Amino acid sequence: MTPVLAEGLTSLYNLVKQDAYTLDETSKQRLQKFANAAQISFAECALLWDQIRFLSSINNEAKVRRSTKSVVLGKAKVMSYEDIEEARAKRAAKEEATAGKGKCGRKRKSSAGEAGAPESAKAKVARMGEAQVAEDEIAARGMENRCSVLQLGWI
Repeated sequence: MTPVLAEGLTSLYNLVKQDAYTLDETSKQRLQKFANAAQISFAECALLWDQIRFLSSINNEAKVRRSTKSVVLGKAKVMSYEDIEEARAKRAAKEEATAGKGKCGRKRKSSAGEAGAPESAKAKVARMGEAQVAEDEIAARGMENRCSVLQLGWI
């Protein structure tokens, strides 16, 4: 019977070792080398099977990830400094054009007797102030050509 697993190989080696007293020294050394090579081969095979199982599980996870539908949340664009400046100019022109017009629709009620501007307007002013501070800091460091402050209207 030919051994298929490492345990079978070990038991066959033990049987051969019991009968090895009749062999000369050269034959014993060759038999020992053969046994060591077989054990190393079985160990490598076991390691390869473990690696194959691991890679298969990773591949199965990737299949699930690829099969799910992707959802586009928004669009992004890489912009140069000139593109940013052009976008700022367009936004400023658009804001100036709409500044003269009143808002359409019904006026919202202020919450809990609050006097003055609504909270969203206060937050917008605070963000605009933060953007101005950041732009001043960039200008003070002389980095106008390398970086800028990106202001998004939906924040």
